[in-house]
Amino acid sequence: MIASAVTSPAGTLLQSFFSHRLFSFGFWTIDVILLVAIVGVVIVLATDDRDPSIVLAWLFVVLLLPVLGLVAYFFIGRNFRRDSPWRRKAVAQMEAVAAESLAPVEAANTEFTREAVNDLAATPGARIESVGSVEGGVSPLPADTVEVYTAGAQKFPALLAEMAAAERYIHLMYLIWEQDELTARVTDVLLDRLAAGVKVHILYDWFSCLPYRKDELKRLAAAGALVRPCYKRLRQINYRNHMKMVIVDGRSVYSGGMNMGQEYIDGGPRFDVWRDTSFRLSGPAVAPYLMLFASTWLYTGGKEDLATDFMPPATEHHRHEGTPVQVLHSSVMTTFKTIRDVFITALTNARERVWIQSPYFVPDEPLMTAMCTAAAGGVDVRFMMTGVPDKKIPFYAAHAYYPQLLRAEVKVYQYKAGFLHAKTVTVDDQVSIIGTCNWDIRSIILHDEVVAVIYDRGVTAAHAAQYERDIGVCAEIGWDDLAGLSHREKFRNSVYRLFSRLL
Repeated sequence: MIASAVTSPAGTLLQSFFSHRLFSFGFWTIDVILLVAIVGVVIVLATDDRDPSIVLAWLFVVLLLPVLGLVAYFFIGRNFRRDSPWRRKAVAQMEAVAAESLAPVEAANTEFTREAVNDLAATPGARIESVGSVEGGVSPLPADTVEVYTAGAQKFPALLAEMAAAERYIHLMYLIWEQDELTARVTDVLLDRLAAGVKVHILYDWFSCLPYRKDELKRLAAAGALVRPCYKRLRQINYRNHMKMVIVDGRSVYSGGMNMGQEYIDGGPRFDVWRDTSFRLSGPAVAPYLMLFASTWLYTGGKEDLATDFMPPATEHHRHEGTPVQVLHSSVMTTFKTIRDVFITALTNARERVWIQSPYFVPDEPLMTAMCTAAAGGVDVRFMMTGVPDKKIPFYAAHAYYPQLLRAEVKVYQYKAGFLHAKTVTVDDQVSIIGTCNWDIRSIILHDEVVAVIYDRGVTAAHAAQYERDIGVCAEIGWDDLAGLSHREKFRNSVYRLFSRLL
């Protein structure tokens, strides 16, 4: 009876009617959910404490392309600087680690720090130090030695030798950990040290390392190393741990622009040269790096209290017993965009020159304004980026900023010998800033970054000399170069610049 009703014309009509009603009801429900989601995102954006240009760009995308816009906003548009329970927990965790590990080192070097700050009085370095101390919470500490490397062929042999002599622990943190000739040598050294009882902790950025095999990391984990990825949660996929550091026994730290891979030595198959800058510090200036490693380890879910277990005893330094180095960190969890603000302070307070190197250039408005204002006011502002790109989108986006820079008399250079990956700033003859932070929105707003502000005339003079050698293999960009661009190329560059505001 039931079967005949369903197969009859009346049954077929009834079935079609209810299917249509259910189909319509389903679409009506989806429409309501979509509308509620759009309204919610609009409210969040309208109350967001972000650059208005970023907010307006996201409003445009969400309203113009509702479904695609909402998906994109969920993954790459949300502002994790907003106050939230998980962010408060992470910040409190970092502050607790700093109080536990860094405070004793700062207390032991109070005299050194006070005299170093006094020596900076009435100089651009004084303003830089003040902004770093207030926003970053870390004052200058003494480095017993400062060694700057301008090529991977300089850094990695020294690093391998020092790791091979480690007695207690080795902490390694990299955005990218490849699997190649260099990582094979590093793995052999770490396996040897693990067999000798040395503790090994490794942090790597999960998303950035997706293209690379993990066989060596798995071998290290099987041998006793503790290995953890950073930012693996789906909601955090737009964020990167861009910091690079190796800490050996608490006596030294290696940091700067170089990741863990053979291409950072020889350029790999893509580049004739890989030009980068890293450094080694020893002494109390290592402590802020250890604090950052320890707090990042806890944030990724690590259980060990690395700050308590591995912080070396605080050693007391007095006036001029070491080089003043201020270690500054910024990320989505810091209240201030500290590194960006220090760049701005350098530009607005320099008397003679600010020479900048960064592979990418997608600045926010305050940083761009500071560059142009400083140059227009007579400061020798130079910006050098790679002329042989690894990523086309940021490379072309940077070109859209060139006219504004040239109008303000900023000198713009493109490095042509290979890939330029250095992230450095030279301020007058007094301050060098070397670290992991690019001059782009991702680095200054989204990434975990760390830089060392080195207050030393000798280091600064050597770095300025290297900058001038780099200019020797650069092409200076002028108005003739911009005039040679086609309308299609100018449009392409402007579109990429527009999309940069969605980060």
